[in-house]
Amino acid sequence: MNKIPQLLENQLLELIDGNLSASEKEKIEQEIEHSPEVKKRYNQLVEIDRALKTIQLEQPSKTFTQIVMAKLNSQPLQTGFSIKNGLLLLFGVLIAVGAATVLLATGVFDTAGTIDLNNIVAPNLTKEPLPSVPFNGKLVVNGIIILNIVLAFLILDRTILKPWFNRRINDMQF
Repeated sequence: MNKIPQLLENQLLELIDGNLSASEKEKIEQEIEHSPEVKKRYNQLVEIDRALKTIQLEQPSKTFTQIVMAKLNSQPLQTGFSIKNGLLLLFGVLIAVGAATVLLATGVFDTAGTIDLNNIVAPNLTKEPLPSVPFNGKLVVNGIIILNIVLAFLILDRTILKPWFNRRINDMQF
């Protein structure tokens, strides 16, 4: 089906709505009778109009406005950790850092070794042998401890410092 011009489609809509004068209405009806494409589009628009007229609009409750207005001044939901959960997480991270530090100080991770990638990767996957990677347990544990300390500072900031400073700012405002 060829697309009909926008002007003609607008006139078809005006015909359906009953907004055309008698001469314009007669002209459009002749166009509908002579062109099967225009007639098909007109029938589609009539069906759409009928379907839209059968839809019932939902009405809000009578107290909708009062409910919305009452909730405007309420505090937004707090995002992030609750103070209790944040403190538990912070203590957990600090315990993990402490345990790793004690193990590191006792020399548990002092042994250095190599990781043979040929034993890890599926055999016969590559034609050439894969290299061995030197592995320093002390360096890895130090990295993990540093990441845990950074995580602890982030949790401290989100759980304790941010709410505390927000409360101070709200108390200072009039």
